[in-house]
This record gives sequence, C-alpha cells and structure tokens, in this order.
Amino acid sequence: MEVVVSFPSFILFLLLSSATVAFSQNYSDHLHFYFLERVAGSPNATAVVSVNLHPESPAGGFGNIGVIDNILLEGPEPSSPVIGRAQGLAVFSDLTGLSITTALNLVFTAGEYNGSSLAMFGRYEPGRVSDRNIIGGSGQFRLARGYALSQLVNATATTLTAEFDVYITYPGPCMMISSAYK
Repeated sequence: MEVVVSFPSFILFLLLSSATVAFSQNYSDHLHFYFLERVAGSPNATAVVSVNLHPESPAGGFGNIGVIDNILLEGPEPSSPVIGRAQGLAVFSDLTGLSITTALNLVFTAGEYNGSSLAMFGRYEPGRVSDRNIIGGSGQFRLARGYALSQLVNATATTLTAEFDVYITYPGPCMMISSAYK
C-alpha cells in the first residue's frame, strides 16, 4: 500500500509541529505584592481624576475618568522595597454604584521580573475582593493569561494600600529560532 502526502499537507504538518515544539512548556506563577496609591490632593499624588463630570463628587461619579501611576511594593508598608508601577486608567462606569472599570499595566522595575509587564483589565469594587483578568504581558510574561485578586488592606486620608495575588500562565522561551532573526 502506497501513502501519498500532498505538499500543502506536509507543509501544514511541519508548521504545526514546529509551533508545538516552540511553545512546548508553559510556566505558571503566583505573584504576591502590594499596591500603594497616593490620592489626588496629597503630596506626590499617584492617582488623579482627569475627567470630572460630577464636581460635587471629587473621585466617584458615572463617567469620571482617573489616571494612575501607583507604586507596587513587596510588602504592605509604604517603606517596603518598590518592585514596579501600576499605570493606567480607572473609569467610573456604574450608574447605580461605585464600581470602576480598570485598564492597567503592572510594570515590574526590580527583582526577578524587572523589564516585564502584565496587562490587567476588569472591574474594581471598593470594599470587596476584586477579580480582574490578565490579558497579556511583555518581556518574560509575553502571551500571559490569568487573573488577579485584589482587596483594600489600608486606607488613610492620603493613601490606599491594596493586596494583590496574581495567577498567570505564559509560554516558556521559544526553543526554535528562525534564521531570519539570528
């Protein structure tokens, strides 16, 4: 019995085989850190309301938009080592409550993940554990997927501190390097 393989089928087989080899191992990580926000009006504010449709409410209000560049810390104390920044937008998008849609980049600037980032998107609800999506990343976390759980652990008149647990999966380094990129 003779087996005949068409050229296009053979090429497809080679491409799928190399893709499987290239991303043969996935890595999983659990990251634990803290997020320090210095609220608008405080010295060195890291969060500001850039669109305020409701002047009677300085932070909340449907349609308001905030911009943040908050500090990521190893521990809950403001003096803990800085490991990165949380940079992005917070949109007050709930007509009936105070939930906020966030689009953030968790940018790591120290330690094992220095130079890498995670893209996080989802709903933040003050006073509850928030569950948001990890929808991508860069550097070591390229193509990352997962979720982040966060909750407020301390609030003063000028700062907010939240605890983050981030669970991600991402492909390992590519095993095959095309000659076009050598």
